[in-house]
Amino acid sequence: MMKIQARGRCGLGAVAVLLSMTMTAMAGDAKPAAKKTKAVVKADGPKVSYDRQIRPIFQAHCQGCHQPAKAGGAYVMTAFDRMLRGGESGEKAIHPGHADQSFLIDKITPDGGKAEMPQDQPPLSVAEIELIARWIQQGAADDTPVNARAKYDLEHPPEYTRLPVIPAVAF
Repeated sequence: MMKIQARGRCGLGAVAVLLSMTMTAMAGDAKPAAKKTKAVVKADGPKVSYDRQIRPIFQAHCQGCHQPAKAGGAYVMTAFDRMLRGGESGEKAIHPGHADQSFLIDKITPDGGKAEMPQDQPPLSVAEIELIARWIQQGAADDTPVNARAKYDLEHPPEYTRLPVIPAVAF
């Protein structure tokens, strides 16, 4: 009889523990679906450099599809003025001083673990998104050195100061 009672107590205790674990697990599963939320971005902190910090992120993740030769969504990110303007959506991509109103932040912010951009790629890291948002909040300034901004196109061909070097001639 003692064995049965001890066994019964142990069984009731185990049932109580299992029941509480099950209830806790069920309560944990009842989380609402992850929503796309914008973090409040503050401009304070160290000044973010477009040339040294933001441009490398865009070059690695965005400019392959958003360039003049292949302007995905009619959005070009290789020219600073066109990057601010936006693409075919008609919405301004970057609102300097207002990261929360910038369409670019909406596109790169993950929703349920997946972001719209970069398309068919893993989303940018949280640190990269926060850095971009902080740069926009700080005014989205282009601090690219003047000598690195040289642009050549049909209307503005390069001006040579010396004759071009021709290393080989094929006959």
